[in-house]
Amino acid sequence: MTAPPATRDRGPDRDRDRDRGRGRDQGRGRGRDRDGEQGREDTPESGPVAPASRARGRERPAPAGAAPRLRISRLGVALWAAALLALAAYLWALSRVTPTALDRMGGLGLVSALPPVALVSACVLGVLFFLALNSAVARPGLQLFLLLAAVFALHGAAALVEPVPRFPTAYQHLGFVDYIERTGHTLPLWDARFSWPGFFGLVALLLRAGGVDNPLPVLRWSQVGSQLLCLAALAVLLRSLGLPRRTRWCALWFFVAASWVGQDYFSPQAFTYALYLAFLAVLLTAFRVPEDGRPRESGGRLERTLPLGLLTALFLAAVTAHQLTPFVMIAAAGLLRLTRRTTLSLWFAVLLAALAAGWISLAAEGFWSGHLDTIFGGLGQLGGNVSSGVADRVKGDPAHQAVLYLRVLLSGAWFGLAVLGWWRRRRAGHGERALLVLAFMPFFTLGMQSYGGEIALRVFLFALPGVAPLAACFFYPSTRRPRPGRAMSVSAAGWAVVAVAAFGVARYGNEQFERVTGGEITALGWVYQHDHPSARVLYLGPVGNPTTTPAIPWNQRGMDTIAYVGAAAPLDPADVASLETALGAAGPQSYLIVTSTEGADLTANDGYAADWYARARAALDTDPRMVPVVSVPDAALYRLAAPPPGPAPTDIGVGPVGPLVHWTGWTVAEAGLLAVLAPLLFWYEAVRLRTGAALARRARWGVPLLGAVLVGAFLLAVVERFLTLR
Repeated sequence: MTAPPATRDRGPDRDRDRDRGRGRDQGRGRGRDRDGEQGREDTPESGPVAPASRARGRERPAPAGAAPRLRISRLGVALWAAALLALAAYLWALSRVTPTALDRMGGLGLVSALPPVALVSACVLGVLFFLALNSAVARPGLQLFLLLAAVFALHGAAALVEPVPRFPTAYQHLGFVDYIERTGHTLPLWDARFSWPGFFGLVALLLRAGGVDNPLPVLRWSQVGSQLLCLAALAVLLRSLGLPRRTRWCALWFFVAASWVGQDYFSPQAFTYALYLAFLAVLLTAFRVPEDGRPRESGGRLERTLPLGLLTALFLAAVTAHQLTPFVMIAAAGLLRLTRRTTLSLWFAVLLAALAAGWISLAAEGFWSGHLDTIFGGLGQLGGNVSSGVADRVKGDPAHQAVLYLRVLLSGAWFGLAVLGWWRRRRAGHGERALLVLAFMPFFTLGMQSYGGEIALRVFLFALPGVAPLAACFFYPSTRRPRPGRAMSVSAAGWAVVAVAAFGVARYGNEQFERVTGGEITALGWVYQHDHPSARVLYLGPVGNPTTTPAIPWNQRGMDTIAYVGAAAPLDPADVASLETALGAAGPQSYLIVTSTEGADLTANDGYAADWYARARAALDTDPRMVPVVSVPDAALYRLAAPPPGPAPTDIGVGPVGPLVHWTGWTVAEAGLLAVLAPLLFWYEAVRLRTGAALARRARWGVPLLGAVLVGAFLLAVVERFLTLR
């Protein structure tokens, strides 16, 4: 009897094929989101999955190498269309702003000159960001577009509506760049910022290398550019902390909306702030302690030495460019080590402190020599420093006071939201010690000095890298619930509206006297062309403090030939006799500048009449002893009809060129000790990271003991120089 034909057994093959398919599906699910958020959120923008897709196994398989079909959801199209429409409406509204509207700006600043459509459109962009973030489908492209739109709308508003770049101090910084580019020297006795010339020298090098003759476009868009650089560094930092995807995106948007302090203009602070964020990103990426607490593999020599060298280079760049930022970097490195958030030792923080002390003692001698009381007078005066940074700044007319109170309340709201976010994140099982350090570590600067009354602003500025992520944790604390509830989603969108509206007033509330007019550029441009061998420009200040920082775009050129002298503005604008006397006392080739921004500054901050500028211009124009050299609606430049006799002086008293270093025996000792100490500590840290416990066993006491001796001797030399040359 013939046996029946044997049938092929496909059981094992079917099982193997099914397992392979399941592995591919699981691989796709894991590859969508590194934070563990799974489900429809991490699928392409295809909307709800149809029930028929469960029978995918019966469909004909796609050819090998075929591209997946692009599925576009109606919600995605609607969000993109709404985003583009809102941005277009914002740009259209800003294009309707006229110079007359800017001149009629009210006490709330730029917001009072913008059409309501602009504010509504900016708020809509914020709401759309959180609608896209809270949707079931991940839309990184749309979120990135809305994030950049927020940067452009919030930080580029003044650049879009004002005819010339804003903020008078930015023009002075161009003057530093101009002098260094022309002479290759610094003037440390003329201005303290010349003792930290790193930023100015770098810009001078870049402008010369690029052949840039007109740097004003750099000033115009410097705030937007600074924000983009900071966002790039902050994105790396947030990813290294292992925060959920939604939390990271929300933190980036919060950082943009909370950066109302206005220190991102063309300045050393903006440059070193970006360096600070890059420093934190490298510190917590290459040297972070893993979540499980287990030590990492040591890696090769270059793998550890290069990030350490990058950290040191970022710090050195900050040391040469700014007074305050390096100390915040040192505190961050030390506290992150004490809280066991970084694998670097405290000796690295000691290395950074030695480098900072060496620069101040040797390279910045022109700054501190003879001014030790000014520098260290506020050390430990916590109450006085806080008062000068908060209470003493709340003055002026009611509208200006409202702006200042809003800034205080807004800062407190962001810190309060950060505390609540930390609490919700902790309830979700995460401590976030690193974010706590970054958020509250800058408060130590309140005990250092008042920093010209701006220390409270700098505290909030340096706290933002920790405050923004912690505030985001309030709305998105963990990945256990992939999508926030409806109430939390509505709360996030509502807070976006509040943050955008408050930002407009807090950031641009001083725009009446922080903007720059074309008339000011014209008047000072005339002085720049007639400053040989020298010239003096009298600017207006309040009666009690006439030498306050000028509210004009001063010192853009001719820093070594033009002296700016403060003159007390009379409370009665018709009484200009005191201005004539001050102009005569200034000597030959002296000029008086009177601008609308000076009048706005006197009105907002010092209680002068609202029409003071118009009445002062009328009195000066009709005075036969005053001759207008330049006369435009928003600025005028005057000289005496009978100027003082004699030639103009050839030297305005800028002092010798720098750097200035008085070499004594202690100076040589300090330089020699720093030359030994810095390489030793860097070598010790690099070897310790590479060898780990092996170095601890071989040199448990030797290197640290030698380092302690060298540090003590170095500090002794520094203190001796301060006491000798004070």
